[in-house]
Amino acid sequence: MGLVPAPDGGRGLGRLRLLASLLTMLASFALALPAAAQGEPAATQSEPMGYLEGRIVEIVQRTGQDDIALVQSNGRVIEAVIPPDDPFGDIVLPPYRVGERVELYVSPGPDGRPVFVVTDWVRRPALAWLVALFALVSFVVARFKGLRAIVSTGASLGIVVTFIVPQILAGTNPVLVSLVGVGGILILAIYFVHGVNWSTSAALAGTVLAVVATMLLALVFTDLARLTGLGNEDAIFLLAAAPQVALKGLLLAGLLIGALGALTDITIVQASVVRELAHTDPSLNLAALYGRAMNVGRDHVGSLVNTLVLAYTGASLSLLILLNVGEFGVERALNLELVASEVVHTLVGSIGLVLAVPITTLLAALLFRGDRIPIAPGELSHAHHH
Repeated sequence: MGLVPAPDGGRGLGRLRLLASLLTMLASFALALPAAAQGEPAATQSEPMGYLEGRIVEIVQRTGQDDIALVQSNGRVIEAVIPPDDPFGDIVLPPYRVGERVELYVSPGPDGRPVFVVTDWVRRPALAWLVALFALVSFVVARFKGLRAIVSTGASLGIVVTFIVPQILAGTNPVLVSLVGVGGILILAIYFVHGVNWSTSAALAGTVLAVVATMLLALVFTDLARLTGLGNEDAIFLLAAAPQVALKGLLLAGLLIGALGALTDITIVQASVVRELAHTDPSLNLAALYGRAMNVGRDHVGSLVNTLVLAYTGASLSLLILLNVGEFGVERALNLELVASEVVHTLVGSIGLVLAVPITTLLAALLFRGDRIPIAPGELSHAHHH
């Protein structure tokens, strides 16, 4: 499979903590094996295995042994082991501190009684503050349209979590599921945020055609590049946990959903530009209207493609550094599925983005030339002068 880095820092740290915890528990179990062999009775496990959360109230440091955190959880104080940062001694993680909310893993010890191990920090409060700040900034800058965008984004994520993910886990074709889910996301992203009018309808039609073109390109080039969907550690874990999932289809679904935000952005702008031009100068014929709108579209394409490529590059920065450390040549690196899938993801998404501009512009020019369709209230900023 090649080199497979952790997808993100937080999850990687959590896995290191959990690995250390498991090694600690295995060592404790190994030490207790002689006693178990002598037939000593084991205590009944009273705590189910799994995760729970709490707040550290005290940390007890023990010489030559793992530290102990006293964690308050559900009205009780639990003694939990703080495992070493890295069992191999190569990584030093930030220490746990009193007052921090942490996650504990509960498992049966060698005598049957539960063992608690601190595995990670609880990060949700910080995320909640960030969401609140995002909502505030969106409202201050974009007023109620900003709030509608937030609601639309939340609902779109809800479609992914409650429809697309369960259907894929059930073994349904990921491509078909994502196409159906994308339809709902597009309605929310375009009609709910920007309103129902001819401009948004032209944008929706252009986006749908661009999505179809993107999916066809993705099908062709994932096959030509022999991508299997097994290019990263998440896919390998998923293969073990849910073998019914079609990983290649999942790769295609991720590509489609990832490109969707940029597609709706550019199609809304292009449809609005054509509408504005046709309303300002109804004498423009189809060719002139299309040409003028494409002048704006080309500038927009340049900035959005650059944004898309840099976004994917930033997300893969640790991989690029890892390949450099491993002294991989460019040819060898491109042969790794982990790298090749990102290249296909980026370029196919960018091609779909570029194609969305002429497609949407042509549809809107056919629809709006001669300013034949009445402008709905609020469709253009200067509509009240019509």
